[in-house]
This record gives sequence, C-alpha cells and structure tokens, in this order.
Amino acid sequence: MNKLCSFILLSTLLTACGGSSESSIQESTVDESQPSNVLLVPVQSQPVVTEFRFEENQPLETVPIVKSVAKTTSEITVPDGFLLSSERTFSLKIVRIEDDNQAAYLSLCTDYKHHNDGSYSINYDSCLLRTSLSDINYESLVTVTNDTEGLVVALWFMDVTKKPIITSWRF
Repeated sequence: MNKLCSFILLSTLLTACGGSSESSIQESTVDESQPSNVLLVPVQSQPVVTEFRFEENQPLETVPIVKSVAKTTSEITVPDGFLLSSERTFSLKIVRIEDDNQAAYLSLCTDYKHHNDGSYSINYDSCLLRTSLSDINYESLVTVTNDTEGLVVALWFMDVTKKPIITSWRF
C-alpha cells in the first residue's frame, strides 16, 4: 500500500511539472523596406604573427677539444667552467597583431621533415608542448635534450579557413 501511494504521488508530481503545449517563442517581424547597415558576413583575414622568436637562454660555448693522455678515470682532469649538462633551455615567444583575438592551438614538436616545396610533415606524437592560445601574446621556456636536432612549431587557428603558420629551427 505504501508503494502504491508513493507511485501515485510521484506520478502526480511529474505530471504537474510538465510544460504547456503552447509555444512561448514570439515571432518578430522584420521591416524589409528599411536598408540594413549591418554587414552579414564579416571579412576574415589571415592572422598575422608580428614576432616569432625562439632563442637559447644560455647558448653553448664551443670549447677546443682537449686530448687526454689519461689511462684511468682518476687521471682525468676537467677544465674550469665545464658543465656536464644534457639539456638546453630555449625561450619561445609568439606575438600576434592587436586585433587578432582568434583562438589558436600551438604544437611544438621534435620529429618533422621540411620538404623542398616548403611543406612540412610533422609527427604530432613527438610534441613537447601542446597548448591553446587565447591571448595574442605567448611566452614559454622550453627545455630539450642535447640530442634534439631541431624543433618545429605549428600555430593552428580554430577557424579552418585560416592557414596554419609553421616555422622550424635546426640546432
């Protein structure tokens, strides 16, 4: 009996909360005799990157190769100032024009090929950085290992009519 009362009460409550069959949307009338000053299709232009910079923070200095006559590791001498570092740090900076507030997506990858016709083949599984860009300015520090031969950056725009901007650097 308790289940029957609960079922009837729940059914009544759900029926009472339903909407009406009348539409609440009002149609607006447009006066076609008046010319419209609104441009219906905005003119789109290719986004412009005003600064695309990739610089090594502390470039590696070339030092002359020192020939060693050491026979054991205890006889090895290390020159002053030698740093055994297996990585390098770069500063990546992208600046777009002031009126370019389009959302974009940035990929920074290590495995790519630059073809003779100027196109690129990029292995996006090798990306060190993938991020969306909502501001016109973007700065980041990127650390890569010394065996990295180069990097490619692809700036993709959410508007598919815009061509991506792709730039590469070889070390």
